[in-house]
Order: sequence, then structure tokens, then C-alpha cells
Amino acid sequence: MSKESIYKCPHCGEQSFNPITKALAGGLNSQGKVCKSCGRRCCNGKASTIFSAVIYVVALVGVVLSYLFVDNNMVAYAIMAGCIIGAWLLGKIFDAFFMPLTKVIRNDIRS
Repeated sequence: MSKESIYKCPHCGEQSFNPITKALAGGLNSQGKVCKSCGRRCCNGKASTIFSAVIYVVALVGVVLSYLFVDNNMVAYAIMAGCIIGAWLLGKIFDAFFMPLTKVIRNDIRS
């Protein structure tokens, strides 16, 4: 049983992506990244979009809780910035190392 690579283009099947380009490909609402082999656009799929939504809701809760319950403003601002940066970083790490690429489904992008 061979495992399919998550860095393969869904259009041509070539392994033309690496973790950095896959992390920067974006989710379903993005334009995606162009495959170097076939020139068509690829993006991260539904799981990436769902994971990003969940992680940003958790970050929003962290921001609101730090605003409400932390007395020192500088500490509260640091916690807020940490929540936002952490959510962005976790989303990029998830995109880079989990779930395969999919075809771009946006109508305004020619793939």
C-alpha cells in the first residue's frame, strides 16, 4: 500500500511543490499557487479551510479573554498578538505538512 504524496499537483501528478510553497498556496478562497510542471493553480482543500476557521475562532476567544481579564495592558497586548500570530503560524504549519493539494474552484481564476 503506497501513500500518495501531499506535495503532488492534482492536475498533472508531478511532485512540484515543497512544504513552503504548499503552505503559501492558501485555502479554497485563495488564488492558489501555480504548478511549475503544468502551469495550473492548486490550493489546500476543505480541511485547511475548516482548520483555519477553528483556529482563528480560538484565537478570537483568546483575544477577548485577555482583553477582559488581564489587568496589565502590555501583557494583554502581548497575549493578543501571540494569539493572532500563533493562529496564523499553526494554520501555515497545518497547510505545509497535512492534507493534499486540491484544484482551485474559484470561478474568477483561470486554471
